[in-house]
Order: sequence, then structure tokens, then C-alpha cells
Amino acid sequence: AGCRRENTAATQYDTNTVLKVSVLESGEILADGNKVSLRELDSLIAANARKNGVVWYYREAGKEAPSDQAVQAIQLVVKHKRPVSMSSKADFSDTIDLD
Repeated sequence: AGCRRENTAATQYDTNTVLKVSVLESGEILADGNKVSLRELDSLIAANARKNGVVWYYREAGKEAPSDQAVQAIQLVVKHKRPVSMSSKADFSDTIDLD
């Protein structure tokens, strides 16, 4: 009998499996460019989680207070424990960091 060492390495995510989520100023939510409801977004993020993917997130009017839809969209990302990259550009060509 021996000891089994647990893998303590950080989780590796499939960065090629990306779900692009945009929340427009109007409150409309887009997933990969298609209009979706919060329920549909929940299902899409769950599917992304099963594939160990990542979420890219953009919110129009990002300097303003977030809409209820924007808050709920982020809560779904947290619910499914997805790593998220925040962008200030609708084409996801940048990443917002702490600096």
C-alpha cells in the first residue's frame, strides 16, 4: 500500500473553446453574435463548462453602472465557474486587467 499524491496543478482550460458573451446597452444579450435569453445563456455556459472552455465578456457602456442583464450574465459565468476575459471592445481585441 502506498500514498496517492493528489494533483495540485492549476486547472488547464481549453482556450480554443471560447464562448463570446456581449451585453448591449439596451440589455440585449449576445452569445457568439446571436441574441439569447438568460436561460439560453445559462445552457450555453453550462455546455462551455462541460468542454472546459473559457468565456470572453464584453459590455457596452462599460464605464456606466451595469444593467440587470449584465449582472445576471456575469453571475451565470460565476455559477458555472468559468474563467472569464473582460474586453472593452466589441470585437474582443483587448483584455481589461487590474491596471
